[in-house]
Amino acid sequence: MSSSRCLVSKLRELSLGKPHSTRCPGNMLIRRQGGLGFAEADRKQPLLGWASPGRPQATGTQPHLPWPTPRWWFLLWGVLQAFPTQGSVVLLAQWLPQKLTSPGYPEPYVKGQESSTDIEAPEGYVVRLLFQDFDLEPSPDCERDSVTLTASGMDLGQFCGQQGSLLGRPPGQKEFVSSGNSLRLTFSAPASEDKTPGFHKGFLALYQAVDVDECALQLNSVEEDPPAGCQHLCHNYVGGYFCSCRPGYELQPDGRSCQAECSSELFTEPSGYISSLEYPRPYPPDLRCNYSIRVERGHTLHLQFLEPFEIDDHQQIHCPYDQLQVYVSGRNIGEFCGKQRPERIDAQSNSVDLLFFTDESGDSRGWKLYYTSEVIKCPQPKTLDSFTIIQDLQPQYQYRDYFIATCKKGYELVEGNKALLSFTAVCQDDGTWHRAMPRCRIKDCGQPRSLLNGAFNYTTREGVNTYEARIQYYCHEPFYKMHTKGGTSESERGLYTCTAQGIWKNELVGEKMPRCLPVCGKPLHPVEQRQRIIGGLKAKLGNFPWQAYTNIHGPGGGALLGDRWILTAAHTINPKDHEAQGSPNIDVFLGHINVEDITKLSNHPVRRVIIHPDYRQEESHNFEGDIALLELENSVTLGPNLLPICLPDNETLYDPGLMGYVSGFGIMEERISHNLRFVRLPVAKREICERWLRQKNRNDVFSENMFCAGNPATRQDSCQGDSGGVFAVSDKRNDRWVATGIVSWGIGCGEGYGFYTNVLKYVDWIKKVMEVED
Repeated sequence: MSSSRCLVSKLRELSLGKPHSTRCPGNMLIRRQGGLGFAEADRKQPLLGWASPGRPQATGTQPHLPWPTPRWWFLLWGVLQAFPTQGSVVLLAQWLPQKLTSPGYPEPYVKGQESSTDIEAPEGYVVRLLFQDFDLEPSPDCERDSVTLTASGMDLGQFCGQQGSLLGRPPGQKEFVSSGNSLRLTFSAPASEDKTPGFHKGFLALYQAVDVDECALQLNSVEEDPPAGCQHLCHNYVGGYFCSCRPGYELQPDGRSCQAECSSELFTEPSGYISSLEYPRPYPPDLRCNYSIRVERGHTLHLQFLEPFEIDDHQQIHCPYDQLQVYVSGRNIGEFCGKQRPERIDAQSNSVDLLFFTDESGDSRGWKLYYTSEVIKCPQPKTLDSFTIIQDLQPQYQYRDYFIATCKKGYELVEGNKALLSFTAVCQDDGTWHRAMPRCRIKDCGQPRSLLNGAFNYTTREGVNTYEARIQYYCHEPFYKMHTKGGTSESERGLYTCTAQGIWKNELVGEKMPRCLPVCGKPLHPVEQRQRIIGGLKAKLGNFPWQAYTNIHGPGGGALLGDRWILTAAHTINPKDHEAQGSPNIDVFLGHINVEDITKLSNHPVRRVIIHPDYRQEESHNFEGDIALLELENSVTLGPNLLPICLPDNETLYDPGLMGYVSGFGIMEERISHNLRFVRLPVAKREICERWLRQKNRNDVFSENMFCAGNPATRQDSCQGDSGGVFAVSDKRNDRWVATGIVSWGIGCGEGYGFYTNVLKYVDWIKKVMEVED
């Protein structure tokens, strides 16, 4: 570049306040987007026009940036006038077409000028130029006025004449494309002798930056490996290109060359292809490849090798050179080489590894496989016996599916010896069930519960307590009777079946056990003779099986109610005219008619003592409420010599003249009897007893809650030691013995009437205390 161009550049730097090209001095460049000028504009904003009338004009489609101030403009214009026709200008091509014209176009150009315009495109682009209008003076070989195009040192042509004319060498509609990213246009119009304006208007050209397909250039190159190309794969993009490598290779730092790298290839897609490097061309030497296939848990892999399969082998030694090893879940399932491809591999796993080793030589083509995956399946569940049922059995089970096993009615699931409430098995990711199939065994209700005062018999096979076994409970008669309701028979109430739930059940009440209640007032050997207590014969065993012998403040009596209660007189516990000194010791004996024998049978401990609230110990002539109940610690076992007596339920049992029996271990002929004795006494009229008391001048209370019995003429009576015993009456209508009274008080022994607590008046209180069902 001339010194004038450097001056222009320096002046421009001063006007814009920023440095310009560093190529000055020399071929100094003045750049302007969209055309030639003396101010460098933003590359995104092309400028329009020329700064000198002696140079081609370039116009763009966008407005130009502001020019320097007028003062600098005139200075620059003066410099150009001093050097009007020398040097070159650089234009920056853009993606949109821009105009380049000869000076003064479309007016005729002036002779005597020559200039060059360099059009540059960004890296990765070329310059494309097309003449839209061309009108230069024609001459042989364009030796006078001409336009010359060059690019990268190559001459693209020299042109003159008019478009469509046979004279000269016009460019026509040909597109001119640079081989690099720059193109030079030289316009030459030598001066004429008279320096008069010519008759030709010059040219109008369009130029623009066009993307270069570097990859296509590489494909068209005659060189096997172009210095600036890609070794494997080339990818073009607007403004440039990039390189990549085939699978199993890594791109090197130079961005174009590739090196084998297959030491950690991972495949996670459900299906795909895997092959040795360069397949089906010979694979590279010295490979250490590891291909890992990992699919979703619960899936299994299938490997199918394709043809051709070719790995270097030896006729005598198995795979000494190159080999392909296959591992399933870390387990080696084979080493392969030669030309025989492996059979299909069903891994039954979601994890497969392929190791491929090669030595430094060989020309085998390698291998390729296609792998697929599917959800892993579990074997069809099979029962172990005919009683096991698989709910909603499916034709096929796969990962995460499950089945539910149950048993037929009357059977239960067992795992080993452990009973199961339910069973579910889930298909695991390894194709196995997470639990082994259980079996079913028949429900066992176990040994039936024993029945107090009763027993049972098997109505089915003896000793078998499994599903649908049946037993019949019964009570020990005649001493106990099964409690029933609503007209139910004892056989219905006592029939129990082993149910499918493994429980003995009755159809009427379920699991509730039957009850054997004591039978009252049914002695096996009732009294038959009319004997007296005082002077009478002894009672026989079983005559009065309810008789109790008490020893509290002396000998006394009582009667068994149910199987754990003793009915007695309150005054035997808290005697009249006796100071209470804490709780007395109470001994109760049952089951015999001899004092010595009965006391040997063991005492029955008393749990509770309940005295009627109306009894007043301090009132010596008032035996109102002379009734008490003793609750035994334990129920007694009934038998021929030990049975309870019944409670009264109607007034007819107190009709005057009705005979009753009083038994006891009382005084006999002025001495205590060691044997049980009894007397048969009639119920007396109340008026007679009241009159008899008045005759005796007695002020004893004879209330409505008492009755009297006896006959002064016969001297038959109860006596001391008999207190607390009961007045027993045979209830012919109900065929039972009833305790209508309790021996309470009297005047002497055998001297008149005896007075008894009327039990009927206290039945409600008795039942409430005993909590006996009606």
